[in-house]
Amino acid sequence: MRNRTVAMFAGVLFSFGLQGCATAPQGLSAEQLAAAGQVEFMRPYELSRIDVEFISVGSVRGESCASHVLADEASQDEALMQMKLAAAERQANRIVLKRCLQDDEGGCSSRWWCEGDAYQAMPLQ
Repeated sequence: MRNRTVAMFAGVLFSFGLQGCATAPQGLSAEQLAAAGQVEFMRPYELSRIDVEFISVGSVRGESCASHVLADEASQDEALMQMKLAAAERQANRIVLKRCLQDDEGGCSSRWWCEGDAYQAMPLQ
């Protein structure tokens, strides 16, 4: 199970490094899309940079749930976008992704959920 989680985490980081969040969930306002667009994923080792101060604003989580068989399929992209929105609500502009998993819990016939740590990155003066 641990190897599967690590492999999934590495795949998520790789895909975001190449393309970012390519698709946006339906039903989001222009303001929400703009706010989420200001939040970027970063690798944990980047927290050691000395030219930027990273202020932790806490853990964030995003979820995509297909509540029944006829609902739209749950997607990892939507879960990641919801996580970015949660970070933006906390005035964060960076996220260190911890994990994304797929299951069928929480009243969902299919569900993706992602969690990470949100930070406000500020250049040092």
